[in-house]
Amino acid sequence: MSRSVKGLMVKDFQLMKSQMKLFFIVLTVWGVIMASSRNMTFFVGYSALLCSFMLISTFSYDAFENGNAYLFTLPISRRDYIFEKFVLGFLLATVPFLLSSAVSWVVLVINRSGMHFGEYCLSVAPALPMAYLLLAVEIPLQVKFGQEKSRIVSFLMIGGISVAMGMAGVLTEQVGVDGARVISNIAGLGIGGVIALAVVILLGLLSYRISCRIIEKKEF
Repeated sequence: MSRSVKGLMVKDFQLMKSQMKLFFIVLTVWGVIMASSRNMTFFVGYSALLCSFMLISTFSYDAFENGNAYLFTLPISRRDYIFEKFVLGFLLATVPFLLSSAVSWVVLVINRSGMHFGEYCLSVAPALPMAYLLLAVEIPLQVKFGQEKSRIVSFLMIGGISVAMGMAGVLTEQVGVDGARVISNIAGLGIGGVIALAVVILLGLLSYRISCRIIEKKEF
């Protein structure tokens, strides 16, 4: 990792200091609620998604009072800027996911839920690639449109994906195919995890290239 990327990361961590206290309080409250309801797998996914969205606030800080124009007068490249956002997003999604997963498993063991460790891992695993996919969508949108316009586009995209998934579910029911059973069988063979990992990596690389192309053509 280059010194410019490390410097940008230090900058973003300093900017997020005030938000980290609020996020910690929110996560603590949610953790207590989920522990009482024993729905700890939802807490793991929630913490990964919530913490990953802290990255979006750094774009707002950078753009405040035309801050990007000053930022790019420093000895950093625009590709370094995008690379740092992806690395930071990866850390913000992965570290809270691992910590909340460990805490959730300890709570389940204490409560004697009877869930096997392998079953628990399969139940919480989808949260991490979901957080990565959301970041892969959000980062180029933030670079292209800024916070306000990208929020509208994000809602439209999420709505479109939800409609598409709903239509796919209706079609599978009409055809007579049990989609949940098919997914379960694929996951049991280990193919599902490989496919999900490949898709996440490809979309991440594509998102990085798109983001770099957008910011290199953008004028501040």
